[in-house]
Amino acid sequence: MKKKRNFGILILIALVLVACSPKPSQAPGFIFTVVAGTQTAAAYQTEMAESLYTSTPTLATRRPTITPYPTGTTFVFVPSPSITPTPLPSATSTPRIRTEWPDWKTGDVVRLPSGSGGNIGTNKKFSDLTGLMVKVVRRNGVALRSIPSKAIGGPMEEQGSAFTLTGIMNKNPELGWLFAQVIAADGNTYWIGGSEGDENTDPTHALTFYYPYLTASPTPSLTVTPTP
Repeated sequence: MKKKRNFGILILIALVLVACSPKPSQAPGFIFTVVAGTQTAAAYQTEMAESLYTSTPTLATRRPTITPYPTGTTFVFVPSPSITPTPLPSATSTPRIRTEWPDWKTGDVVRLPSGSGGNIGTNKKFSDLTGLMVKVVRRNGVALRSIPSKAIGGPMEEQGSAFTLTGIMNKNPELGWLFAQVIAADGNTYWIGGSEGDENTDPTHALTFYYPYLTASPTPSLTVTPTP
């Protein structure tokens, strides 16, 4: 009981001190200003909070679109079943071999371009000679002439030199000349020949048919014996 009375006295003294203390000077309307500021701040915070949910965000500027380089397309060719492929020549196939010169009567008469100088006598085309190779067998070689005439000289090609036949041969019955037209290694066209029947100048005697793919040495095969 004594404690309650003391506590009440303390409270009474505190109230008296508060009532007697001097009041601080405040500007008129101070309380209303504080309240209004508080309301304004609250309204602003409320508006900001609502804008986070209701306003549409502004998108940042996008990077420019980059167009990639076109991708290469690979085409696979599949032959039609109806197309029969041409088989490659077999190494064991029999090549076209010629050992004798054709009869003059079997050729077709042709005329060479004007100004070529090759229309002396009669020219004949032998299709089965075109593209065949010949080799010089005359010991002293042969002369390469620009026209089919013994009166015109030319560089000499030694024994063993090879040429390609054009298939054209020239014959001059009045002078007894016989020539064969060839393509040399330099790509130029020449005439080889002389007196018909002569063992040294007649092209059918000075030249022989040449097949390098038959005379070439075969590639040796390697046989491997497994070690037991």
